Amino acid sequence: MAAGAAAKNVIVIGCGIAGTAAAFRLRQAGHDVKLLERENYPGGRMSSYEKSGENVRYRIDRGASWLSHNYRPMIKLLEDAGLDSRMLPCSSELGVLRDGRVHRLSFVRTSDLLRTGLFGWKSKLKAVNLLRDLGSARRSLRWHDMSGAAGIDVESARDYALRRLDRPLLDYLVEPLCSTQFLAPADEVAAVGAFSIMWGTFGAASFTFDGGVGRLPTLLLGLPLMRSERTRVELSARVTDVRPDGDGVQVTWERDGTRHIEHAHACVVAVPGPVAAGIVPSLTDDQRTYLTGLRYTSDVHVTFGLRKPPRETALGVAVPRREHPDLCVALFEHNLGPGRAPAGRGLVSLVFRHHWSAERGALDDARVIEDALTAVGEALPDLAVHIAEHRDMAAVQRWDRAVLARPAGGYRDLARFTAGLDPRSPIQLAGDYFSYSTTNASLATGEQAAQRIVTALRPAS
Repeated sequence: MAAGAAAKNVIVIGCGIAGTAAAFRLRQAGHDVKLLERENYPGGRMSSYEKSGENVRYRIDRGASWLSHNYRPMIKLLEDAGLDSRMLPCSSELGVLRDGRVHRLSFVRTSDLLRTGLFGWKSKLKAVNLLRDLGSARRSLRWHDMSGAAGIDVESARDYALRRLDRPLLDYLVEPLCSTQFLAPADEVAAVGAFSIMWGTFGAASFTFDGGVGRLPTLLLGLPLMRSERTRVELSARVTDVRPDGDGVQVTWERDGTRHIEHAHACVVAVPGPVAAGIVPSLTDDQRTYLTGLRYTSDVHVTFGLRKPPRETALGVAVPRREHPDLCVALFEHNLGPGRAPAGRGLVSLVFRHHWSAERGALDDARVIEDALTAVGEALPDLAVHIAEHRDMAAVQRWDRAVLARPAGGYRDLARFTAGLDPRSPIQLAGDYFSYSTTNASLATGEQAAQRIVTALRPAS
């Protein structure tokens, strides 16, 4: 903080990775921070929890489970926080199922697209178009704000693949990537979204943390800088209203039936777009319409703790829609790093396309587990047998708003939305809806919101 500048009070709403990153940068700039989190745990969709098996415990990621060295904002934050030594390598392979066989592709070696048996030589020639188009598209992509991609947002991922690639590349590369990332098929996702996945994935190794990706928010919150008396974290705090108040903001929140009204110099609202629309009355009608209209896919997935790990080296096996209509990926979480499964054990999550999850949101866990086992038996019978023989525990995870699946034209809508935001407002928004649903993008939007507040609070020279 500049000499003579007084620390300001800033409230951060949401203790996911966007809010936690914003709080870290605000504290780094010398400001006092209060974090308000609706859940009774920090981390949001980047959090982990424990589940007991037979005399052992498994560590399960609630949402995000994989990280890439392409995530430069995240790595820079880790370096600045002195946490980069906590990064651990993990599998950088993704398997893709075709005709009962799993073909493994390395994220590090993009040349695998030209060597794999997943495609014939005609498709491999067309894959050159994909790499060329990705090189052009990446000039429009920014982690903290994807509105710059409005100019290339002209078609769905499916239409792009059929126009520039071919059917096998659509069915066994583009569609599985869309389903794995967005839980939605390629016809429901903008081509920009498919480019974003490849931009964030191709050409770099994966990394993780001991005990799951949820370690990052907790590591940040555990830093001396964040544990000082100038940082407070309030869990189970439901925010109902955020509005300008003189030169600052007024935030109203509730817990256990008690209402609290607090005043601060500024506020970061780091919650899903539709939630932000409901608590910030100063938004314009157009801004509120944009936020409430965002399409988040639902996610109901099942994680199995296994007494013996399957023989699979990849971090996951993607199941194209042509191979199965519902199951989109089987994640081998024990290949994602230590601390998830006890030594000699396995941890496998079955993740489904959004329509399957939406149909099962109200079903009890036993029925969801039964349906998940039926689906994996149809798509990956050997894995189904292994689960049946070595199952130790099963856990069901549910998210109403899991992943933002932006359709064609969605990035043009984003550009119109961001054009109307005031970078000097004491209320700054952060969240995946500025970019796409990855931990790194959410983190980058939190940092951008924090930087805008730091700039706005800086005394005039």
